[in-house]
Amino acid sequence: MKNSKFWSYQFKSFLPLIIAYLLFLGLLKLLSTLYFLPNSFFGDTIRFSFPLLVIWFLFDSYQTARRVKILQKEHDIPVNNPVEAALLQSYRTQHRESDQAIRQLNNRQQKQFDHVELYSHEIKNSLTSLQAAAENDDVVSSKVVQGAVQQANYHLDMLLSDERLSLTSNDFNFEWIDLQKLIMTILKQNSAIFINHQLVPQLEDLNGFKVLTDRKWLRFCIFQLLSNAIKYSPTGATVFFKWKNDSLQIIDQGIGIASDDLPRIYDNGFSGKNGHQTTRSTGMGLYLVKKVTDQLNFKLEIKSTPGQGTQAILYFPGNNVQKD
Repeated sequence: MKNSKFWSYQFKSFLPLIIAYLLFLGLLKLLSTLYFLPNSFFGDTIRFSFPLLVIWFLFDSYQTARRVKILQKEHDIPVNNPVEAALLQSYRTQHRESDQAIRQLNNRQQKQFDHVELYSHEIKNSLTSLQAAAENDDVVSSKVVQGAVQQANYHLDMLLSDERLSLTSNDFNFEWIDLQKLIMTILKQNSAIFINHQLVPQLEDLNGFKVLTDRKWLRFCIFQLLSNAIKYSPTGATVFFKWKNDSLQIIDQGIGIASDDLPRIYDNGFSGKNGHQTTRSTGMGLYLVKKVTDQLNFKLEIKSTPGQGTQAILYFPGNNVQKD
């Protein structure tokens, strides 16, 4: 019975990774079919990746089992003197704290599972639309494929980023980053979206400024804030990137955020009135950006006026900013 509970717990903790792996294989198989890639390509991917997944699962299970055995070595200890009484009280206090930590861990795992369900649903929608297009036409336009794959990649990236941020330790790599070059790279990678929405990006006062932080996570934050600006901007609008007083400002001319929604925009899964008006909102973007900034060395602030637009601001400490 104890073994079955252990493996049930272990499987639940590993479930987000398994689902992400299966979604990746499903997307790869669909793309292989659409582009007539050889079957060996898909088979080799499974053959080389699946053993690594199994090894990781077994290693993590071994480590978890060791910790469980240590926790199970609790015995009724007879108290013979005040020193032993004090030690026993200290032990019991630590045990209660461990129980509380385990409950918090279970709650966090449940939240992660809810997130996986949400992202899986969004990715499935993208793949379903692509599959429907393939069934209706012998040849699927590249625009349809790119749109579906882009949406699937977006939500898969959100899922993986959420998982990475949940780790107790992160692989932060601090370096001096040229803001203008980074933003230009992000815009180039998403140029098709700007063209489809007929939006115009405009950069102001960014030339020569560098910030000291983690490149991967700064890029993630800028991309999420840009995605929100694109999502809620009208056709033909301008999205501004401005540098002012040690802060990067991303300003759109969209529908804005209702004043009673503003205090909750960083809440887990909160999409507000705007989210209810569109099927494209998961309510996770600003939650994850805030989670990143809380762990790194810059801060996030959102200002908005309904009907006029939204201003997303990333503040950097002065000693982490330099001008060439």
